[in-house]
Amino acid sequence: MKKFLLFSLFAIFTIVYSEAQNLVDISNTSDCEHAYDISRFHIFGPTTPPAETGTKSLDFTLVKHPTWYKFTIQKNGILLFDIIPLNSKDNYDFMLFRDEPNFCAKYKAGEIKPIRSNFNPPANKKGITGLSYTGDESDYEEGVPVKAGDVFYLALNNMYRNGKGHTVLFKELKTIKITGKITDVKNGKLLKAEIRWRNLRNNNLYVSSQTEKKGSYEMEILLNTQENSFPKYELCVYADKYFPEFKVFSTEEANKLNGQEINFALNKVKKGLNNKTLGVIYFQANDVNIVPKSNYVKKKLLKFMKLDPKAKISLEGHTNGLFPSTDVDFKLSTDRAEVIKKYLVDNGIDASRIETEGMGSKNEIYPIPETEEEEGFNRRVEINVKDF
Repeated sequence: MKKFLLFSLFAIFTIVYSEAQNLVDISNTSDCEHAYDISRFHIFGPTTPPAETGTKSLDFTLVKHPTWYKFTIQKNGILLFDIIPLNSKDNYDFMLFRDEPNFCAKYKAGEIKPIRSNFNPPANKKGITGLSYTGDESDYEEGVPVKAGDVFYLALNNMYRNGKGHTVLFKELKTIKITGKITDVKNGKLLKAEIRWRNLRNNNLYVSSQTEKKGSYEMEILLNTQENSFPKYELCVYADKYFPEFKVFSTEEANKLNGQEINFALNKVKKGLNNKTLGVIYFQANDVNIVPKSNYVKKKLLKFMKLDPKAKISLEGHTNGLFPSTDVDFKLSTDRAEVIKKYLVDNGIDASRIETEGMGSKNEIYPIPETEEEEGFNRRVEINVKDF
């Protein structure tokens, strides 16, 4: 029994020692003069717990577990970061300062105030705080425009005794410029339109802009420069009484857009079937799964319904089969329409705005199909705009 107990204690000690060895020691970073330079890191930590100083700091008024960091910006862009506690129940506050001559002395004299700070108790389950692009969340403040060479001090404070350490995750954004024109697809008329640039990984809307009176636009878009992060981006445009259009770019493609002209031609909305302007959603044989090429139409329909809250539609399902339609044809065509309705409702569209109807095989594009491709055109859902 004693041997087993001794072995257990040794195993526990080994695990604790091993974990401690993997933590960055920040025990000597409690004041400005000893700020830890983290310029070369995109991810710094996890760290040991901040040391308790025993006295109230200048701005952190309740406790005394401060940690100071210093860093130099490597690229132009928007500074964003997450402060991620090892223990989600810890409460980390922070202050961010721009460096200036004799910074530490001026800070101690109360002559310098933070450009960003957050003292709110954590609202998210992970206890994370920091800078986000908009700063709309209570745990975050708005990101800071920065240039290469800018120097900052970041002061953290854990409010609780016996707390754990943390990780600092930088998420710098760089800016690039794009231009373009928005026109009517039929007559080439320049349109007043809205343009939106979005990070699809976290669904953050990075930039929103409008065309000038002549229908042209020029805007700076934001790209994530964090290592090992390769999000896709979406450029979406829409105008009143027109169907939206969008283009998706990989990180590699987005990095090549600087100075590029990206134009869009929009289709006008009309009541009735919009097969040529909005598109048709096609399905696999004897199934309710759509074919990959129809994903764009499905997403465009969702954007249209979100951007025009007055829009009401009827989804008309069709099958490829012999006429007259059988009960199986009617059920399958109805199920196809219902699948698209469910997609819209699951993404926030009120069900009262969407009607569905199963047409069976009575309205085939190719009543006597000769190829698989012709059969595929029969397996579809058409979108009938009832109001907008």
